[in-house]
Amino acid sequence: MSVFTELSREDIERLLSAYTLGHYADHHGISAGTENTNYFVDTDLGQFVLTLFEKHQPEELPFFLALGEHLHDAHCAVAQPFRTAEGEFLVQMHGKPAVMFERIHGKHHQASPVHAATLAGSLGKIHQSTGLFSDKRPHSHGISWIKSQQATLNSELGADDSALLRVAVTRFESIDRGLPQGVIHADLFHDNVLFDGTDVSGIIDWYFAGIDLYALDIATCLIDWCLDDEGLVDAVQAQNFVWHYDQVRRLKSEERTAIPALTVQAATRFWLSRELALRAHSGDGNVTQKDPHQMKRIVKHLIQNPLDLA
Repeated sequence: MSVFTELSREDIERLLSAYTLGHYADHHGISAGTENTNYFVDTDLGQFVLTLFEKHQPEELPFFLALGEHLHDAHCAVAQPFRTAEGEFLVQMHGKPAVMFERIHGKHHQASPVHAATLAGSLGKIHQSTGLFSDKRPHSHGISWIKSQQATLNSELGADDSALLRVAVTRFESIDRGLPQGVIHADLFHDNVLFDGTDVSGIIDWYFAGIDLYALDIATCLIDWCLDDEGLVDAVQAQNFVWHYDQVRRLKSEERTAIPALTVQAATRFWLSRELALRAHSGDGNVTQKDPHQMKRIVKHLIQNPLDLA
């Protein structure tokens, strides 16, 4: 379970005293996530989610919280971050910044064409809305991050993996970075989306969000939501996802052309980040680990079989 900081009833009651969200009823840890500590918190007035940030510094968080408030106010499927009685987003718990969020009811679903199509439309709406968001923050895991990790990991990956990484980078480093951009989610896998039936009820975990190509957000979805029975990107499902997105936010032809190479970038990013997380938390049963090998397989497949969106 990914609870890095244990919180008692007294801790939660002290936290609630800063809000107007009611009196303590119950709380328990959430067994998901790899970065932050999360708890369900129930009061006599409602149900909420408490996030305690284990890595982010307080000065980093106002961007994410203002973004969440902006998207919620724009009627996107994003949880409202609650302000304290004094109008602040952040409180301190055990020396770490923490925030209370609206608890969105819904379920995670394994990726399916029906759910992917619904998500594609929701993503288009989000990109329209983030285009009106004025705060700025670069995407933390974009192409510069990948190249930095390539330099760091090259000697540790082994000859075959290092060669694969070099080929992957050549596939996406020449993409036109002047394509339409704005704030993207950047981590929109199926465990970050909640559904009520086939409708998207909530998109969560925005802490990799930043300004990058909108088409990269689409590409990131394709490497998780559009997989065949072997866990590789399926061209027909990918075409369907892009079609449903395009019904909400019309893609430029240059964006559509860039998506195949951007799927290589997206898969490379998650291959490397999972590799780093596995090394950092090896043997730690309290941390949810994701397999880097699966993303490496996708990178190799996309290089050998470039995605056809025609």
